[in-house]
Formats: sequence, structure tokens, C-alpha cells
Amino acid sequence: MNANTLLRVSLLGPIEASVGGQPMPVGGLGRRALLAALAFNLDTVVGVNRLIEVIWDDHPPMTATTKLQGHISALRQSLVRLGGPDAVHILQTRPPGYVLSARLASTDLARFDELMRRGAAARLPEGADGRVAALSAALRLWRGDACVDARSPGVAVLAASLDERRWRAMEDLAEAQLVLGDHNSVIDAMEPLVRQWPYRERAWEHLIEAHMRRGDVAAALAAHDQLCGILAGDLGVTPGRRIGRLVSIIRAGNPQ
Repeated sequence: MNANTLLRVSLLGPIEASVGGQPMPVGGLGRRALLAALAFNLDTVVGVNRLIEVIWDDHPPMTATTKLQGHISALRQSLVRLGGPDAVHILQTRPPGYVLSARLASTDLARFDELMRRGAAARLPEGADGRVAALSAALRLWRGDACVDARSPGVAVLAASLDERRWRAMEDLAEAQLVLGDHNSVIDAMEPLVRQWPYRERAWEHLIEAHMRRGDVAAALAAHDQLCGILAGDLGVTPGRRIGRLVSIIRAGNPQ
């Protein structure tokens, strides 16, 4: 993000946009999908055919190209109305499609990625405080599921990859919180995560370890039994080695 940024697009939740600090109405589903596709790819040309696919999937209308041009024109009008003459350069035509200028536009996704890199660079255990600070800030950017109000099939694929990165960030944060002894925060974050995504073994591992480290062996073993039941019943598999080793430590009465 830089001082020249005029357009700010929020993708980590319902799609929102502002120009020069003023909220910009985005419009209906098609225009939201268009803005999301362009904002996902700042400074990269997104072709007309790809944009049509993102908006209409496999069933574009005969007038899809004309309708797309109409969406582009409407976005440009909103940008210039709120941002003045300089805003005309935000959304540019470049064959074979269109591009949002990274010099004039920014996204919460870019900020999230920057904080994720900062968190990953903080090595454990000595960097636990730094990782917690960076990842906590990254997760505060989220306002709900990514692009939740523009889930065309094309946008849904892009948004699902972002949601996965969010869950990974939560797991990375929990790992650092365990190092710092913040077991309650880990339990509070991992319990709803495994309810929503019951096959995420890393989240289960952090949950079991947090219970163990705060001395609640019964809760740790109960979580393990629940995981075993889910994996056996749904997938016909057992938990991986890391959880197996952790439970062996618990049953041996030797938590470290």
C-alpha cells in the first residue's frame, strides 16, 4: 500500500470498495464478481474471456462481451466520480482484457499476505511473540468468508483458496500461542475450527495439546476419541503420526 492508493478493495468478507476514503457502491453480483477477479490479480491483465467465465461460468449470454463492457464502464464512472481525474488510470484496458493498477489500488488480501510472510519469518520458539502479533493482525482483517456476497462459480474457486489460507493462519497462530502458554486462546480458536472442518488434523493436534498442557487430560483424550470416530466413520482412516505421538505422551503421563 502506498500514498498514491486511490481505490481500496476488501475481499476478506463481503466485497467492499472505497475511493479516496469514500465508500463506492459496487453493484450487483456480476459487477462484484468482476471487481473481485480484477482485485485478486492486481497489476495482471485478466482477459475478457476469463472475466466472462468468472461472471457467468459456462452459461454466458449472447451479449456477454457487451454486458462486460457495460460493467467496466460503470466501474470507471464510479471511480472518476469519487476519485477525480487521476482515478481514470486505476482500471485500464490492456489487450486481451483489463487490469487494476497496483500503484493506485490496494486490497486487504495484499496486506494479509504481507502479515502472513512476516509471521512465517518469525521462527519458533524465539519468534513466538512476533508470530502472534503478525498473525493476529492478519486475522483481524477478515470480516467473514472471502467474497461471500459474490460467490459465482469462478469467484468461489478463488475465494475457497483464501478461506484455506485463513484456516492455516489460525493454525499457525495456535502453534505460536502454545509456545507462549496461551492454551485457552488455542482452545477457543480450534474448537470452532474443527467443528466447521472436522478433517483438519493439525487443528485437532493443537486442540489436544492445549488441553494436555493445561492439565486437562480427560478433555485431551476426549478430543482424540472424537477425531478417531470422525475419521474412521467418514474416511476409514486413523489420525496421523503426530497426533499418535502426542496421545502416547498423554497416556504415559509425561506431558512436556
